[in-house]
Amino acid sequence: MSNSISEIQKFVQDTLNSLLGSLNDGFAVNELAYLSSQGKNELQVRDKIAWRLHNEVAKKYGDQYAVCREWSPKEFGRKKVDLAVLELNTKCTDINSVIAMIEFKAQSIVKKENWYLAEFKRDIDKMQKMAEDCTICQDADLYFVFLETGQEGKVDAYKPIIAYSQYLTSNVKYYSDADYKSYIYTLRSYWEEFNNVLAGCVKNQEPKVIYIGNVYGYNQYISPLIIGPLKAKDIKFNVTK
Repeated sequence: MSNSISEIQKFVQDTLNSLLGSLNDGFAVNELAYLSSQGKNELQVRDKIAWRLHNEVAKKYGDQYAVCREWSPKEFGRKKVDLAVLELNTKCTDINSVIAMIEFKAQSIVKKENWYLAEFKRDIDKMQKMAEDCTICQDADLYFVFLETGQEGKVDAYKPIIAYSQYLTSNVKYYSDADYKSYIYTLRSYWEEFNNVLAGCVKNQEPKVIYIGNVYGYNQYISPLIIGPLKAKDIKFNVTK
């Protein structure tokens, strides 16, 4: 791998972390809170990150580098990754190499579930196969971004129009300043489940709670988990019976 690719991969890593730590940038006041109250915020956040990351990469390295949404290698047909950071040739007529591939998933209720672990495995497996079977993807960094959305309390007012309100039971963990440590502990314990999917590839992260605004009288929050950068050759799945 050339030094230039290593350099831009480090830049993408640092920039992705920075952008996910400032999720409100680019949205109007309370806009992201509103969107999150209406359903999963995966696509809205992904698209905003794509635009911001694209601009930062191009500003730093020029138009030969681009961030592409819903990208797929020719060999993989309809299978796509949410975002790909690409190095084009000097004439920008073809792709020289894939710098990074990034998948996003979001959960809007803070409780332990299994579906997103299965999705995580499928996404990592898909990117790993792309990196192994597609020449331009072989050196790519792989990322999985998980967006955990919470709010300050159980829905009462506006219950008919807030998504998932019927599922906000006693099993759901709500964020509050008085119960901050307990909330963080819950997120950490849930996130540790990703380690049961991959064998030694996930670095435990301390959850960061980002305030994204107030809608219908409820404060809304997102805690982003960034798994990566991973290399395809280093990924090993735990064997489950």
